[in-house]
Amino acid sequence: MERNNLNYYDLNADNWWIEGEVLNLSNHLNKSRIEFFSSYIPTWQGVEVLDIGCGGGLACELLAKQGANISGIDLSLNSIKVAQEHAKKSNLKIDYYQGIAENMPFETNKFDIVLCCDVLEHVTDWKQVISEAYRVLTTNGLFFFDTINKTFKSKLIMIWLLEDILQQIPRGFHDWNKFIKVQDLIYILEDTGFKDVRIKGFDLTGGTNFKTLTKMILKGLSNKNQELFEIKINEDSSVWYIGKTVKL
Repeated sequence: MERNNLNYYDLNADNWWIEGEVLNLSNHLNKSRIEFFSSYIPTWQGVEVLDIGCGGGLACELLAKQGANISGIDLSLNSIKVAQEHAKKSNLKIDYYQGIAENMPFETNKFDIVLCCDVLEHVTDWKQVISEAYRVLTTNGLFFFDTINKTFKSKLIMIWLLEDILQQIPRGFHDWNKFIKVQDLIYILEDTGFKDVRIKGFDLTGGTNFKTLTKMILKGLSNKNQELFEIKINEDSSVWYIGKTVKL
């Protein structure tokens, strides 16, 4: 079985904005992400923002509605087409580009903020993506990110449980070998030139709470007729983590 099968995004691009679909789970995750990111900036109004791996444009539209001047880039052409069409229907001005995160078509020092959520564990060269994020950021620009830690626990929950056993996430969606240890990411960020790295747990399991995991097993990750799983920003980075750093 092929792991980290990125064709999934092209084949399922029409599902980004359909409630209850796997790709639409990003909408739920984005609420906690944006809340965390917003704690580091006074306002999104007029801020130049880039979303790396923007998919169908879910996060882009959230920030556009808050007044950000936002651009999005994604490898999946079908996802970009969906994002463009949805933005048009929503009467939002968002600049979308199809391209690779390792070599982006943007000038140096262009953006005040760069987002990279649920992306680094999927790309060909995550270190080069960080280098590109640094390049396109202005001085004092912020880089916000989240990704999956490379631990036994992350393999157990993200792949064995959610993919192979429960099939709540399509099998092959993730490759544990591409997950990134927290310390490895911090090292590369600082080696690239970023400063003041802050990391928190992006916890979907209530600190691996037995009750939360049981609910996940019995009811799945998403259902149109039930409350979605709770996300906590805490100190438990053992599965998924979120962070911020600055280009000085």
